[in-house]
Amino acid sequence: MKIRNSLIALFLTCAALTPARAQEKVVVQYDCIPNYANWGGVTAQYLKETGVRVPPDMKGSSATMAALEQEKTNPQADAAYYSAAIGYQAAGKGLHAPYKPKGWDAIPAELRDPDGLWWTVHSAHVAIIVNTAALKGKPVPTSFADLLKPEYKGLIAYDDPTIHGTSFTFVYGINQVLGGGADMNKGFDYLKALDANIVNYPRENSYNDVLRGEIPIWINADGNGLKMKWTDKAPVDVIIPAEGTVAAPLVMALVKGAPHGDEAKKYLDWCLGESAQKTMAESFFRPIMNVNLGELAAKFPPASAYRKAVAPPLNEMAANADAVKARWVKEVKGNR
Repeated sequence: MKIRNSLIALFLTCAALTPARAQEKVVVQYDCIPNYANWGGVTAQYLKETGVRVPPDMKGSSATMAALEQEKTNPQADAAYYSAAIGYQAAGKGLHAPYKPKGWDAIPAELRDPDGLWWTVHSAHVAIIVNTAALKGKPVPTSFADLLKPEYKGLIAYDDPTIHGTSFTFVYGINQVLGGGADMNKGFDYLKALDANIVNYPRENSYNDVLRGEIPIWINADGNGLKMKWTDKAPVDVIIPAEGTVAAPLVMALVKGAPHGDEAKKYLDWCLGESAQKTMAESFFRPIMNVNLGELAAKFPPASAYRKAVAPPLNEMAANADAVKARWVKEVKGNR
């Protein structure tokens, strides 16, 4: 009898929960990695303000585009987040629906699609992120050239650029930083030399591995390193390389055929609002909107640190993305 009563109670509890669960509002964002650009904090804030859940999603930019292509006839996502060149490429593949969120006119024209197929939400720059404790006395590198020194063998990583947009931005942009030409040979010569010191090319975002010191040196967005330094209080230095760096705008888009389209539009509007932009800035990605960051602003590097930054044209990056990724796999990754 006790077992029977317990089962009845369990059934009634589940039945009571089912209607509430069924009424829960959800927006599905592909590439919503909690420890990248503070998406964990951003989505928690949105849930708090609206009651709408945006689940975490561990895809990178290129993986997001590939998933949307596979699901084109039966879309599962509502919104997508990418590095700008991959977002530009995805729009060209017909994966986005036009939408101009609130705040659209405040975004610089070069950082949004004129038809509303993508727009920038914040920006970063490629940096050398160093867990100084994990270096165990080795000097902190200050340039891309330093990373080629034998003392850093097995200490460096950047995430797989065929999956992650920030790494693709690095792989594509390093050629321009080093003064290479259209053949990109100078950039690829550097990447092949750097491979001798690379421990691996992770398919997952490496934030937590760097935080724990398992990866001492990570080539990634400056904002991720600054968050480790200021928020996580980790022994981390964020180095803008002496040769210069690559600008990395990050964009969003409404997915074509989004199953929760109306809710997605409200969310995309909110992402350009003051609350979201400030929450994103807590990860030290620079907001695209003009918001007052208060004391947080002083923790960002000065503009002078980026005076040598380059910004490869998005249309060229998108047009060459597949070829650059294939070349990287063939010439750099090899049999890893």
